Amino acid sequence: MFAAAPRIALAAIAASTLCLTACNFSFSAGGPDYDKLEKTISDELKGSYSEITPDAPTVTCPRDQAEPKKGDTFICTADVEGKPVRVEVTVKDDEGNVGYSTLDIVYEQTRTEKWLESDIEAKMGFPVTVKCDSGLTIVAVGETFTCTAVDEASVQKTVEVKADDVGKESWRIVD
Repeated sequence: MFAAAPRIALAAIAASTLCLTACNFSFSAGGPDYDKLEKTISDELKGSYSEITPDAPTVTCPRDQAEPKKGDTFICTADVEGKPVRVEVTVKDDEGNVGYSTLDIVYEQTRTEKWLESDIEAKMGFPVTVKCDSGLTIVAVGETFTCTAVDEASVQKTVEVKADDVGKESWRIVD
C-alpha cells in the first residue's frame, strides 16, 4: 500500500516537461519590431516543443508600448496545440535588447505518466500504474496538477505534481 511520500525535488526531466528557458534577442532597429520578436520566440518554442508538435506555435505580443524602456516587461502568448503558454519579455536596455522565458511549463502527459511510474517505483519500492489527463497540460511555474496512481493491490492514490521551476518537478501522494 502507499505510504506518505516525501516531496522530492528532481533534476531536469526533459522527457516530461517542455519549456523555454531565458533567451536574449534584439528586437529594435528604429523602433520595436514585434513581428520579429514573435517569430524569434516561435522558432525557439518550435525547437523546444518539437517532440510534441511539428508546428511552430503562433506567438502574439501586445503592441501597446511604442518605445519600450529598460526594465519594462510584457507578456506574449504562444498557442501550443490550442493551449496558451505565457512568455515574459523583459527589455534589457534602451537599444531594444530583450530577454524572454516561459512562465508556464508544458507537460506531455504520456511522458509524465511514465516518469511518475518509474520514480514512484524507485522511491516507494513497488510498481504502480499512473494515469494523468490526456494530451498536454500547461502549468504555471509554482502550481500543481494531479494524476492517479494505482498499485498492484488496486489501491488508488492521488499524486500531486508541482512545477517547481523550469525543468524541475516534485511529486507527493496527497491521499
